[in-house]
Amino acid sequence: MDTVLLRKIRKKLRQIETLEHLQRELTESEIEKVSRKFELRHELEEVLARDVTLDSKEKSEKKAHTKATDRLALPIHAKSSDNRPKPSNTPCSPPAAESAPKRTLPVKDSFPLQNSRFHVRSLKGHNDLVTCALIHGTSIVSGSCDTSVRVWDMSSGSELKTLCGHTGGVTCLTLISDVGAAALDSSSSVPNETFLASGSSDCSIKVWSLNEGHQELSIYTYSGVSSITHIPDTQLLVSGSEGGKVEVWDLQTKQTVYSKRAHEDSVITLQVHFGFLYSGSVDGFLKVWRISSSGSLSLMHSSDSHAHSLQGLSSLCVAGECSVYIATRGTSLKVLNWKQDRLTRLSNHLLDSGFVDSVALTSDNLLIASGYNIDRGYGYLNVRNGDTGMYLGTLSHPDLPRIMCLFASQSLNGRCCWVTGGRELLLWEECPKGTKLPEGKALQFQFCSGFLEPAPDTESEEDEDSELWEADTDSVSCNSEQGKTQGWLWCVLI
Repeated sequence: MDTVLLRKIRKKLRQIETLEHLQRELTESEIEKVSRKFELRHELEEVLARDVTLDSKEKSEKKAHTKATDRLALPIHAKSSDNRPKPSNTPCSPPAAESAPKRTLPVKDSFPLQNSRFHVRSLKGHNDLVTCALIHGTSIVSGSCDTSVRVWDMSSGSELKTLCGHTGGVTCLTLISDVGAAALDSSSSVPNETFLASGSSDCSIKVWSLNEGHQELSIYTYSGVSSITHIPDTQLLVSGSEGGKVEVWDLQTKQTVYSKRAHEDSVITLQVHFGFLYSGSVDGFLKVWRISSSGSLSLMHSSDSHAHSLQGLSSLCVAGECSVYIATRGTSLKVLNWKQDRLTRLSNHLLDSGFVDSVALTSDNLLIASGYNIDRGYGYLNVRNGDTGMYLGTLSHPDLPRIMCLFASQSLNGRCCWVTGGRELLLWEECPKGTKLPEGKALQFQFCSGFLEPAPDTESEEDEDSELWEADTDSVSCNSEQGKTQGWLWCVLI
């Protein structure tokens, strides 16, 4: 197998995926690279097909050579009729497990969603990347690089309202609890109104009334906002900036009560859990802070010894008192026990190239992590036990795009409702038992034994390589029709 060529093609495809999901305009040279995606994927398929053919040929030649050698190795004085190996009726042993292709089978281990099917709908309205999304009651809220925050009705999938006011891409969203809402000088006439905060690259935080769609307040932050969260049962909001600052804001006074340059790079994710604030940066540093009643933060842990392994950190979720599941846009899902400063890895790709962009934990303790198949160009969701990390099953489809953000919730009837973002905003709904849907309209959990295997100890997923494209000849423009998908077919994968 030409592993060097395969690695080079996959690395180019990975760079192209990264370029396609940048929240800025691409340069001419970057556009030229992106235009080669389908050409490279076709080349990859040819290399893989050629290697399979050569592998089969080598096995046949080796088998023939072995038979010939066996005949030549017979003792000269022996009678061939008496000493030749007699044919055996025993069937040949199957090839070793590592040389056999991994099979995708129905889920075999019992877990709550084992027999569930998911209906997936695309919500149309945004005209750029969907960077964040959440579910509240029967509503879905999403933010996009198109500068808008949109509210959707979950049952119909229709857009209810568009919240306009940001002048830069919306990067993050968070709901505000009742205590925080009480601190707002709201003009809303809706009883028990729900409030939502959004952060943007335009250096502002805006708070909205969800039902009326009014902007209640706006805070200028002097730096692009890359993450945001609300401290439950307080009037305090925490933001992370593109410049590495973590700041705590009082919703009543609109002033900061705490500000610190906590990271050297963009603070991409924030989460409050059991009185601690978890901040993660793309530079690979995860920090744990104790939150005081006044809103000041004291550092409890920093993942300095694991920063290299966590570079490209994009998402996190906390399980229990000290376990943090981390997506790093590498091939494996990372698990950090911050009290013991121990990092482990869980397999999330069957190849040595891919992306883990988002991770979430459900209320019934199921861990969901996104993955992306570089070779074929489709995304998937892997589900694991939130306590043990044990792999349980996969939801996938050939037309599923790369999943950049993920939010897991439950509907009022207790069934799973998930929303994912990226090139498309998708709503995943668990179908009621016994529901009859038209053929090809639901996804079913499948089991892939490859995800049970240990993840590699190291990963090589650097996106920058100035020499990678230098040896290429002038690129050939691909037919634009190649890039068009045929829409969601929603077949069940077997």
